Amino acid sequence: MNPTIIPIKPNSEKYRIVGKGITVEFLSQFINDTAWTIERICENYDLTPAEIYSAWAFYYDHQEEIDQRLAKTKTQDETYLDDSRHQRNKLESQHKTDD
Repeated sequence: MNPTIIPIKPNSEKYRIVGKGITVEFLSQFINDTAWTIERICENYDLTPAEIYSAWAFYYDHQEEIDQRLAKTKTQDETYLDDSRHQRNKLESQHKTDD
C-alpha cells in the first residue's frame, strides 16, 4: 500500500492524500494539463511533488476503477443540471402565465 494514499473511508468512494484531503480523482485531472505544472499544483494545493507523483502512480494502478467513478459522477452532475434547468424553465413558464 502506498503510504501517501489512504484507503477509501466509510461513506466515501474516494482515495485521498494522507493529511491533505485532496483526492486522487481530483489530481488525476491534471496529469495531461500543461497549464498545471507540478510546481503550480504544489503551490495551489499545499502538496509536495512526491505526493502528486504518488497520487498519479496510484491513479494509473487503479485507473479503471477511478475513471468509472469519475464518469458516474459526471453523469450524475449532468442529470442534476438537466433537472435543474427543466425545473427553472417550468417555473418561468408558470410565472409568465400568471402575469
